[in-house]
Amino acid sequence: MATTSVTPIRAGDATARRRRRRAEGLKAYTYLLPALIVLGVFVYYPIIESFRLSLNRVAPFGAAEIFLGFGHYERLLTSSEFWNNVSVSLWFMVGTVPVGIGLAVAVALLLSYPVSRMSWAHRTLIFVPVIISSAIAGVLFRWLYNPVIGHINTWLEVIGIDGPNWLTSRRWALFAVTVAVVWRQLGFNVIIALAGLQQIDDSYYEAAKVDGASAGQRIRHITLPLLSPTLFFLVVVNVIFSLQAFGEIDILTQGGPGQATENLVYSVFVDGFVGTRFRGLASAQAFLLALMIVGVSFLQFRGFRKKVHYQ
Repeated sequence: MATTSVTPIRAGDATARRRRRRAEGLKAYTYLLPALIVLGVFVYYPIIESFRLSLNRVAPFGAAEIFLGFGHYERLLTSSEFWNNVSVSLWFMVGTVPVGIGLAVAVALLLSYPVSRMSWAHRTLIFVPVIISSAIAGVLFRWLYNPVIGHINTWLEVIGIDGPNWLTSRRWALFAVTVAVVWRQLGFNVIIALAGLQQIDDSYYEAAKVDGASAGQRIRHITLPLLSPTLFFLVVVNVIFSLQAFGEIDILTQGGPGQATENLVYSVFVDGFVGTRFRGLASAQAFLLALMIVGVSFLQFRGFRKKVHYQ
């Protein structure tokens, strides 16, 4: 019967290996140290400090603090103004996300269709609004919405419609801001959707054509199911962006009229940096907004994960 010999592991070899692993670990942390310092200074420390502020009442023009515990959170959760801001944020999300993604998919389909394929210059022009700052986009749409010299009301007059004062009407202000945000985000959504469309194998469409499927049937049964990972990504990104929208609201309406367009982000800005500067209250709202974003993202992953089809 054959026997196998086992070479004993010497203590010196094991110690050398442990030292080598520690040296490799130290080397890895040395490479990570600059990134960890930047994250600690600009991400983790502000989060911790903001949470500390949310538990205290800070004097508006001084450094005096009074510990309140979760008093700010209780005040917000029982405030009608806070729930109005939550409602505005959710309605803004509902108005921007489905419309923006739907338009992006439609434009991406036109750009990818073989008969009407557009040049790279056209795709660049569609992407241009993304690189425009929200301040510039806000000023641009402020001119367009002007009730006297604005182009939108001028175009409406041509077809016999008397346009409203978009930015001072409680009925139309949120819609006006939504249009501006959808326009600025359209280029990003189109590029991502177009990249997803180009990953779909043409053999699926060729087989569907052989079976006599129409263009609408091919889009419904091939394009949209195979594009679902891209659509899922766009939904998550656009929802987070819409809940954090600020620039267009600040330039166009400043949260008005009558808080009709004041979302949670703008309320944090007003309470933290305008007027009496209730920094503790603003920090509490910021944390509630973060919890809201996490909750909505969790519901998206739970609700859409099984509907995403990968090739």
